[in-house]
Amino acid sequence: MSLFNDIGRKVETLKQEVEKASDDEATHQCSECETRLYTDHDECPDCGSTAVLPLSD
Repeated sequence: MSLFNDIGRKVETLKQEVEKASDDEATHQCSECETRLYTDHDECPDCGSTAVLPLSD
């Protein structure tokens, strides 16, 4: 059973690292639902808001 626990911890760590790297690459964000986007959109694909703004560095 410890093998599965170890694999589960490694998968969770990898998932968190991927999410952080993904957030770092985002160029725009919806100001309504805070969804991060990788290209400019006229409206948020998650909530439909037109309040998509570029992220500043």
